[in-house]
Amino acid sequence: MENLPPLVPLPGTAPAGSWRITDADMADAAGAVAIFAIVIRDGHTLKPLGTGFYLQPHGGFATAAHVALDAQDRLAADPSSVSIARTFPNGKTRFLPIWKFFIHDTADVAFGIPAAEFVEDATSQVIRARVLSVTSTRPPIGAAISTYAYPLHRFIGDEQAGGVLHMQPDFYDGRLEEFHPERGPSVKIRPPYYRTSIHLHGAASGGPVFYDGHVFGIASSSFEGAEDVAFVTPASALLAIRVPVRIGEGGGGQTETLGSIAARGQIVTREVALDPRYRPQVR
Repeated sequence: MENLPPLVPLPGTAPAGSWRITDADMADAAGAVAIFAIVIRDGHTLKPLGTGFYLQPHGGFATAAHVALDAQDRLAADPSSVSIARTFPNGKTRFLPIWKFFIHDTADVAFGIPAAEFVEDATSQVIRARVLSVTSTRPPIGAAISTYAYPLHRFIGDEQAGGVLHMQPDFYDGRLEEFHPERGPSVKIRPPYYRTSIHLHGAASGGPVFYDGHVFGIASSSFEGAEDVAFVTPASALLAIRVPVRIGEGGGGQTETLGSIAARGQIVTREVALDPRYRPQVR
């Protein structure tokens, strides 16, 4: 993988070096250690389905609901058909099966749990994920924003022998143009959501959208064939998703919201307030 020639950048790619990622510890982080591709296997071919990013060191992650729903259907038919794909500094890409998704009732956000954790080959030590912080602070209209995602890829090989998935993640940037609290132009997602000028390519859905170093949104959708239009769901909607208590501090078959887990410091949030339109459902 490390010797493959670079792919031609897609429209809307940010200039090199114009964006940085700050993780939950307020340290600079390479995108590939905190943000990953959700990959599907279709016969002998691999391709990205969407993008996800870590919320918990042991692997709990966020993505778009429509990505999770598609993945969930594929997993029901074949539990090995959808994976997290992570490329390590040595250039090798490893794949990790996904156990389950928990999907918001109305917002285009979801929380996923992998079936295992990445392990260092030489030491058998678990490789902890670098997590991002979530904020509900709304950027001002006109603010420069960006997403980091995995739409640019190429499958190298033949269908019979298998092959290699060459992925080239990058920043795609733009500006926040409008906030739609009640109704808006997209029919694919429900308000509230943002309209931005990011060029959203296929497989970028579910990626974190950054402002001032924090994740304020999740890339959701665009218009068919449109350029420089992307709709972004507020990341604070994640806090209303209900998950098993045992992924937090253990215990039984009860559920709690991600907001409750965040309140205990197990998901990093900064100045996050749950929008009242996202009412957690008790199950």
